[in-house]
Amino acid sequence: MDGRLSKACINLRVVPTDLLDALCSLSGCPSPPPGAHPARRVHERVLHTAAALPPGALQPGDVSAATEVRAGLLNADVPPAADVGARCIQHTVDDLGPAGLWTLARNTGMTRDDLAWGATATLARERLAQPNPLDELAAQAIVDEVAERTPCRWGRQHTDAVRAALYRTLADLTDVLLEVSESTPTPLHWTTDDDAGRASALIGGVVHDVVVQQAENSPSAAQPVWHHPSAPAASTAWQWRITNGPASRASHGCGPFPSALAARHAAECAITALAAGRCSL
Repeated sequence: MDGRLSKACINLRVVPTDLLDALCSLSGCPSPPPGAHPARRVHERVLHTAAALPPGALQPGDVSAATEVRAGLLNADVPPAADVGARCIQHTVDDLGPAGLWTLARNTGMTRDDLAWGATATLARERLAQPNPLDELAAQAIVDEVAERTPCRWGRQHTDAVRAALYRTLADLTDVLLEVSESTPTPLHWTTDDDAGRASALIGGVVHDVVVQQAENSPSAAQPVWHHPSAPAASTAWQWRITNGPASRASHGCGPFPSALAARHAAECAITALAAGRCSL
């Protein structure tokens, strides 16, 4: 297994066969079906491509930014390695026909918002010289048509919109791998009680209590365009909070995160930063 993938397994404390599912949990996307399913093969191909990106050369979000630059929705300079990652994702998705695109889009839990972004990117690329003020309405029309038609009845704009949305979804997953593989979490011993995870860490002789729990105001779930059997009916957001010293003293929290795993990982990274003096409560 490539070094970046191995480091991600260590940081998340998962075995290699569970890494993709863990990364999907961190990014807030459903895991692709197990085994040799085509959607899982595409995800794994993207992760191995990301594993080849040089360590230390990119920040989380760089590949997603490069995807927006390539879509014509962002005017910015991005690191060359980020553009390489975005281009590899694009080539992987472009190899799929309409049926393969639909299978992958359905198994990533693509939402109407995702698809609207893809339609907007498609129209921006087509009308770069003459943007149309009605493009927002046109993008929504593309979304409705994609949702209502079978893949064999999609036109070029429909397949391009789905492709563009998949570029961004897979770029987000790549950025999650970059963050996890280069993070420095402090492993904590977590106990679970009433849907909350609890742990503690000793920093400078002071015990810091860490709690991961459901956020009070969870965002509403964005509905997938197509039914996904493992997608939750309602979105659950998570947050972490760290307190130190006796009788609940200074504290700091952060959220929302799309899963308890994501919140625990972020909390462990925050403990590392506190111990190194890079931040304070």
